[in-house]
Amino acid sequence: MEKKKMTHEVPKEEWNDFFDDLSKRRFEWETKIQIIKESIGDQILDQGLSLNGITVEERDDKTIVQIIVGHDSGHHQTHNIINPTKVRYLADEDKPSGIVEIEEMDGTKTLVYIIQPQPIVLKFVETKQMSAT
Repeated sequence: MEKKKMTHEVPKEEWNDFFDDLSKRRFEWETKIQIIKESIGDQILDQGLSLNGITVEERDDKTIVQIIVGHDSGHHQTHNIINPTKVRYLADEDKPSGIVEIEEMDGTKTLVYIIQPQPIVLKFVETKQMSAT
């Protein structure tokens, strides 16, 4: 049986709710961010950083989508997209991972691949058992 891929275009009036929900459900999932632009080709901006959130802000006459990834102050990035025109979400029917596509007026696309939950790293501490004397 063939896996079904679903693409959903998110209406602009739903961007805030969509990104808030996605950011909560996929918080700290591994990501890859790619830019596709005719003049520069495909560029990977980062890979392997965890999702902190995607937000939408209205400032003056601009709409700004912010993509925030990373796990600490030394390993984080914020990507701003000014006045995007479309937001789409592509997902496999049976997988929780997906791709957010944010398109700008000039056709530039930012793809946010939401891959999988980050592994939980537990610190192992060796303890010595003291014998009763």
